[in-house]
This record gives sequence, C-alpha cells and structure tokens, in this order.
Amino acid sequence: MILQLHAWDAEHHPNLVNANAAPPGHGVLLWFQVDDFDSVVERARELGAEVVLDVHVNPAPQHREIWLRDPDGYVLVIASPDGEVS
Repeated sequence: MILQLHAWDAEHHPNLVNANAAPPGHGVLLWFQVDDFDSVVERARELGAEVVLDVHVNPAPQHREIWLRDPDGYVLVIASPDGEVS
C-alpha cells in the first residue's frame, strides 16, 4: 500500500477538481499495482467500469496506469510494476 498526499492547487490530477464542491472521498486514490496489467484492464472494460483516465504511462515510476471510478465514486488506479516501460 502506498500513501501519497497531493495539494489541490499544486499538482495536476484529474480527480482533484473544485475543492469547494467535493463529495466525501473526493481526492482519495486507491492504488493497486498488479503483475497482469493487461488482463486487469481487459476485465475492467468487460465489466463496463467508468474510466477516469485511460491507459497511459506515468513517467515518474515508468509504469502504465488506468484510472477508474468505483460505484461509490472513489478513484482506483491500476498500475503495472514500476519500471515496466523503461
């Protein structure tokens, strides 16, 4: 488990918008690193998961990510292992 803290106005993250109207849990990101990234992405698409940010490379850890929203509104980030795209 990784805990990252980000400031509302200091960094660009697609889920950190309009702090004054934020619902409960807004700004919470649950990160999951998986060894079978492509399979997890395929399964999420099959289930009709809401995609917040489609598959992309995060340049800092050099891995792929997809950002999804769960039925309660929380953002889930699925990531391949660090260094996977280096």
